[in-house]
Amino acid sequence: MFLSDVSIKRPVFATMMMLALVVLGVVSFRRLAIDEYPDVAYPIVAVNTAYPGASPEVMMRSVSKPIEEALNTVQGVKEINSTSSEGSSFVRLTFELGVDVKVGQQDVQAKIARIRRSLPRDVLEPTIQQFDPNDAPIMTVAMRSSERTIRELTDLANAIIKVRLESNEGVGGVNVQGGNARQIRVQVDPDLMRSYGLSPSMITAALQRENQEVPAGRIEGPVTERLVRITGRVIDPLSFGEIPITVRNGTPIRVRDVATVVDGAANRRSAAELRGASAVSLEVLKINGANTVAVADGIKETVLELTNELPRDIELQIIRDDSVRIRDSLKDVYTSILLGALLTIMIIYLFLNSWRSTVITGLTLPVSIISAFFIMWVFNFTVNTMTLLALSLAIGLLIDDARTSCATSRWERVMKMLRRTARTRSGSPSSAPRWPSSRCSCPSRSWAASSAASSSSSG
Repeated sequence: MFLSDVSIKRPVFATMMMLALVVLGVVSFRRLAIDEYPDVAYPIVAVNTAYPGASPEVMMRSVSKPIEEALNTVQGVKEINSTSSEGSSFVRLTFELGVDVKVGQQDVQAKIARIRRSLPRDVLEPTIQQFDPNDAPIMTVAMRSSERTIRELTDLANAIIKVRLESNEGVGGVNVQGGNARQIRVQVDPDLMRSYGLSPSMITAALQRENQEVPAGRIEGPVTERLVRITGRVIDPLSFGEIPITVRNGTPIRVRDVATVVDGAANRRSAAELRGASAVSLEVLKINGANTVAVADGIKETVLELTNELPRDIELQIIRDDSVRIRDSLKDVYTSILLGALLTIMIIYLFLNSWRSTVITGLTLPVSIISAFFIMWVFNFTVNTMTLLALSLAIGLLIDDARTSCATSRWERVMKMLRRTARTRSGSPSSAPRWPSSRCSCPSRSWAASSAASSSSSG
């Protein structure tokens, strides 16, 4: 009743307040992030472990099972699932609802660190991350050339295109898929190794020992101090053949004596094609909370700039864009909200046959919905499918509140008129105030009036 009284007594103040809320809503809508779904913390933590060359049975026995046994003691765990494949182990933990996932992730990290030494020595460091569907790539850019090899395209993608795409605001990372990176191969001859009495582990140890940079301390002078560093990195691929493996009878045995060094490319573990030709794809990831549509627009501008800067034989094309689907889904929701508001206003006019109520309702809907964007911006909400569906459902509540406010204000005006009439015409029975007539006839009142007339005539 307070808002109704203020709006009736001070209409100018109420009008200015509505205009202020509309302006704040319009400004806030331009600043809201646009995404397909809201940012929800899923109670799932995944542990990925890589063991190159291991079979699925070995991964299950030596990696997945010890990790499951260690994580079984984490509090709040509802379910543990594991998948073991060739060289990879994936363990997924599902927590109970209400459990702080951040705290659970820290407990998982502590448990994994405790059993790290019990895992096989060649197992890579496990990766622990929280499951979030928003971490999926939002855009894929394909690159192909009619004159260059896949290795050249891969080097170009890692050196230039990936760096340029990651410089956009809101981009969390770029993954290069389908490439063929450079790899220095040491092809060992088993017969020569057997003749020299060497083993593959000795060659591996020699390469790791000689191909590294280590600090060697510092040199202190009277005034200055200099750091000493041993630069042992091999720059020329052919220099790997000069690395000594061992010394026999005063003669060093080098890598070139038992192996051949080849400056080649790594085996392709993934592939990409664009119109039937081999290509390299770049998957763009966004950071949490970033505007998906804005990030996609920035990537499109960068791709257009790179197309003008790169040689003509290189072609860049966007083959996947999630922002298009998000725009289409939000456009459908916008259309539904607009149609619902228009149909509601038409139905109110048809049933009530009152321009006053129709205009009040027509102004209430846009003012309330636009003002809601300001509240969404204050609480750091995003424009997504869920929030727009909530606004569409709120239209019905707005109509009920508008009709209730209209009825209340009309009743207040009628009561004031009656009280004013009663004060001016008091004292005369014939001057008693009359109630405002209604447009619809009431059968019960008509029957009561006829009964009273017949009784009076008979008396």
